[in-house]
Amino acid sequence: MEDFQMTESQFLTAGNYLKQEEINENTLLLNYKTLLARYLSQGEPSEDTLRNYYSAIDRYIKWCLENKCHPLKITEYQFMYYRDFLLKNKMKKGSIKSKLNAIKQFYNIAVKLNLIKSSPAKDVGVKAYEPNEISPLKFLTIEQLNHLLSIIPAYDGKHVEYLRDRTIIMLMALEGLRTVEVYRMSVSDINWDMKTIYIHGKGHNDFIYPRQDVFDALKDYLKVRPSSLASVDKFGEPVFTAVSNFSRGKRLDRRGIRYNIDKWLNKAGYKKAGISCHMLRHTCGTLLYRSTKDLQIVKEVLRHSDINITSKYAHVYDQMNKRYSSTIKLDEEKD
Repeated sequence: MEDFQMTESQFLTAGNYLKQEEINENTLLLNYKTLLARYLSQGEPSEDTLRNYYSAIDRYIKWCLENKCHPLKITEYQFMYYRDFLLKNKMKKGSIKSKLNAIKQFYNIAVKLNLIKSSPAKDVGVKAYEPNEISPLKFLTIEQLNHLLSIIPAYDGKHVEYLRDRTIIMLMALEGLRTVEVYRMSVSDINWDMKTIYIHGKGHNDFIYPRQDVFDALKDYLKVRPSSLASVDKFGEPVFTAVSNFSRGKRLDRRGIRYNIDKWLNKAGYKKAGISCHMLRHTCGTLLYRSTKDLQIVKEVLRHSDINITSKYAHVYDQMNKRYSSTIKLDEEKD
């Protein structure tokens, strides 16, 4: 076998090629999107990841220019002003953390290319979670979850969406899946013999090991769901598909997932302002901690990168369970 060789001219026509010696403070700003796509996820980041990172970094660069400072000459002290700018705009802590992580990747590339010695964003962050992010209003009790599932009619041979939506709710509330993970799930991701599902996650991919009733619901749904060879996309053959005439058999998009689950939440009386189907993932974390009292188990099931994120479930459960104010004895006040 001959050694693979590529000439300089072939590099130049390989697409988006930029000589490293041509990358400087200004060319990085013009070409960071190409470089970011190469550095993230071993060169294979998802379109969603890139879109979110591009949006965060573009907004940051614009802020720097508006404040007459070059992004690669900014100090940590100055960068904290950008963090404060996001906080003052009443942005959720989770959203701020995501934006800061994107900007940190931008600076990591600059460090790797020797354009700066260290990242000004390296040690700048926000609290792991909002104090009210996982409030009692944002998860279901086991009784409420049972009620939610009970109001979905049994499959009548016609309404496939009953089976579909029930299965999605079970995957989110019992296995902790995110909306994007439900959306990306494909038939080839399911291993029926090993009883595992390969999840295309938000930050990384992983296997989950669902309970038997979830597998049974999934199997029943797949027997009758609309599908066609034309529906195969970059993720494969979709598990959850649309039933409308216009897009029947195609992958159910995230907006469709939210719309359909919100419909059942509304019917059950659980849909309120600020409450979305992501509440079902919080439900999984809270109920799992309630039954195990083990944060490490909750972390593994929800696939958190940091146990500090998982700790919010223990916090809200302990607050609800201990009822600290019950130590106040009204009878003792009577004289």
